[in-house]
Amino acid sequence: MAISQDFLDYCTERLSLLGKVSMRKMFGGAGYYLNGKMFALTNGDGVYLKADEQNRARFEARRMEKFVPFEDKQQYKMGYYLLSSEDLEDDDTLRELGKLSIEASDRAALSKKTKGAKTKTNPSMGSSS
Repeated sequence: MAISQDFLDYCTERLSLLGKVSMRKMFGGAGYYLNGKMFALTNGDGVYLKADEQNRARFEARRMEKFVPFEDKQQYKMGYYLLSSEDLEDDDTLRELGKLSIEASDRAALSKKTKGAKTKTNPSMGSSS
């Protein structure tokens, strides 16, 4: 099912409450980015916010549904949680949950950067004592 441009524009408008948000269409849905890092996505049913180990409990305590990209493959759940339409409309709640999601996105980017920055040492190059 194709997502309407009106819905994508609406989501972009609401998420822009968090800062300068950009949207990229992908895989029949769209990803939402802040400072070049994806923090939210949509598949047309709603907006899902990124979570990680540090904030997952906050999303689960709100009984937010986890994103499942394939309806027939429930085991493929991703670290994104569905924002209710009420929460998407409520500025304070959107700011609170959006901030958590952006922080998770920042941590993920930092983790990737740290992993990429680690250099392998060459065992043949020992110290010259």
